[in-house]
Amino acid sequence: MNWRKSTLLLASVGLLTAIVAAVFVFQDNIARFRANPRTPFQIAPPPPPPAYGARGAWVLWPDKEVGTGQADVFYVHSTTYYSGKSWNAPIGDAASDLVLKQTAAPNQAGPFLGIGPIFGPRYRQATLYAFFTNKFDGEAARRFAYDDVRAAFKAFLATTDGKRPLILAGYGQGGLHVQGLLQEFFQKDEALRNRLAVAYIINQATPLGLFKSTLAKTPPCSSPDDVRCVISYIDLEPKFDGEMKRVRLRSMSWSGSGGLAPTAGEPLLCVNPLTWTITEEYAGPEDHIGAASATGIRFGGTPPAVTHAVGAKCVGGILVVDRPSQDFLRRRALFGAKWRAQNYNLFYFDLAEDARRRAGNVAQRIEDEYMNLDPIEETIDLGDSPINKVPD
Repeated sequence: MNWRKSTLLLASVGLLTAIVAAVFVFQDNIARFRANPRTPFQIAPPPPPPAYGARGAWVLWPDKEVGTGQADVFYVHSTTYYSGKSWNAPIGDAASDLVLKQTAAPNQAGPFLGIGPIFGPRYRQATLYAFFTNKFDGEAARRFAYDDVRAAFKAFLATTDGKRPLILAGYGQGGLHVQGLLQEFFQKDEALRNRLAVAYIINQATPLGLFKSTLAKTPPCSSPDDVRCVISYIDLEPKFDGEMKRVRLRSMSWSGSGGLAPTAGEPLLCVNPLTWTITEEYAGPEDHIGAASATGIRFGGTPPAVTHAVGAKCVGGILVVDRPSQDFLRRRALFGAKWRAQNYNLFYFDLAEDARRRAGNVAQRIEDEYMNLDPIEETIDLGDSPINKVPD
């Protein structure tokens, strides 16, 4: 009997071990399955639209007087809606709003606090699963979300004075929507384009081919002093090689006609935030100004800097970063956590300094261009003009 009990116990332990191992092997598949909305996009009732004239439609709205600081900042947050209940999040969804206020906004928008007023809209964001399918539902959810961001951007422009420098910053899904704004608003509007200090598209694939077509008027930033340009990078530690492959092959970007096109292995823009150059040379920790974790800190407070924490190198369009020695600066991995808003920003203080520099540079550029308008090349002589008396 004891032999039988021992055999049964060993078999049970072996089965449990096999189940646990299978769960870990297929953890990403499990996370995606749980996040997959069961109702097709076409028949799912859309959440009510936000009203951007109301304060509640904005997660960030400047307390300081508009017009102060170096530039006006338009920030579009990453995906914080992980539910399978809907393809697009309702405005004010409790779970996603909590992640947005405690994690995403402090770490993503925090670097721009010293630049000027920050405007960050809530929007009916596409759910996380939308970015794992290139079929109709996923594309439609992303287009639906972009329509909200477009409306928020128009409201933002109406608030600014039409002359001040602008900074656009988008992370993840927000980066995709910033890409759309650049295509729709900045390519044909020279006055608006001249105000652009820089656009940050972070953790969203930006094909280099776009800069020869739909983003031709807003080139990549290739040096620390460039303005009216685009910075894009996707930072991952070496262990996330599978995620790097997925990003290169399965990401989508705006095609310029209102649709989305897969990157399918196209070369991606990677600007190294340690040097602010487009190069595949390794930049060491000595170039790193500082990472930070602003999670849980009251928005407006400055988190402590972790200096010289990582080196980084662009490899095949991905910014491959050293594994930080600090555990709280490492990307979480289990059960889809790597796709969610992270509790830190590896380049928090690097972004802060870069944004200040470029905002100052474009302000100087705008002033110089105004003071040095092209002279009138020729004069026109006007002859005598007859005076016609008004009849009584």
